[in-house]
Amino acid sequence: DNYLDPADDYAVIGSSQYGNFYLSPDGGITGTGIGANVNSESAEWVTPIVADYNNPGTLYAGFSTIVTQSLDGGNTWSGLSPLPSNGINDNEMTALAVANTNANVIYATRRIRFEFSSPGGVYRTTNGGNTWTDITSALPDSLYYTSIDVSYTDANTAYVAMAGLVPGVKVFKTNDAGATWKNISFNLPNAPVNCIKTVFGSSALLAGTDFGVYRFDAASSVWTNESSGLPNVIVSDIEFNAVLDKAYVATFGRGIWETTLSSLLSGQQDTSPLEAGISLYPNPNSGSFTIALLQTEVMNESLQLEIIDIAGRTVFSKRLEGKLSYRLNLKLDLGMYFAKVKNKKLNGVKSFVIQ
Repeated sequence: DNYLDPADDYAVIGSSQYGNFYLSPDGGITGTGIGANVNSESAEWVTPIVADYNNPGTLYAGFSTIVTQSLDGGNTWSGLSPLPSNGINDNEMTALAVANTNANVIYATRRIRFEFSSPGGVYRTTNGGNTWTDITSALPDSLYYTSIDVSYTDANTAYVAMAGLVPGVKVFKTNDAGATWKNISFNLPNAPVNCIKTVFGSSALLAGTDFGVYRFDAASSVWTNESSGLPNVIVSDIEFNAVLDKAYVATFGRGIWETTLSSLLSGQQDTSPLEAGISLYPNPNSGSFTIALLQTEVMNESLQLEIIDIAGRTVFSKRLEGKLSYRLNLKLDLGMYFAKVKNKKLNGVKSFVIQ
């Protein structure tokens, strides 16, 4: 798994197998091992790491008994309270998710270990990891939990995906913090679901499977294959940037593929505009910053600037025309934002942090 710092294009965290994480300040050219595994526990082959983007620099990684936390972008780590034990074996964690509406709500999944007859598990904390609750009881626990995600608007609504070849047992949803779960596998093919993603501002879900990408429409309870243009290989992960209107699909052995998020959600052909290069400085800042257009040909274009917060809300907008740089002085709350410059032909975005 990996992490890209939204405030620094060159700061990344990458990983190798079994929880070995590396922090790079230069886009991956060099890297230094970081001590995320504070207790030297066993870890899954792909060890989960997630960010709380409402609190820049806050990261979580999952091992066997504990989730660890960093508050400084991965430089230092500490352990949260242990997850409940099933009394057989503390299986390695496979996925983590932080609620967008409440940073104290975190979900975690553990893998099944057949050799120990040790079932998988799903857990939830509402106090930032001081205590955890096992919410597996209404779920099948004999399959490998691959992914978990939380609704952007409701910390009690979450989705969990599973591997395995049991027909009709692929994706489950809870609306009540895990007290009950509903099977929403419906017409998904009988193949492992490797990731499940909620999409801000949409009721759709995206699932990456061994047979491609599927989109779920809650109104019709139908999964639609949206894999046109992708190679016929395993989809291991899906990420997207709603501000940039981009979706990225990672495959097993055939690289990373890109399309517009809007076309993926609508099932229509990608007709994305050309990307316009922009820079924003200083970053981080306190609300006073400059946006510069990097292509002189766009100076004669009428462009719309939008400042968008992490929840997808437009907090400032301004029409740009006739200049290559614009100085702004805004009163914004602390946190991460996106500056988006667009028209019908051009589209550019830059993330920045107010501190």
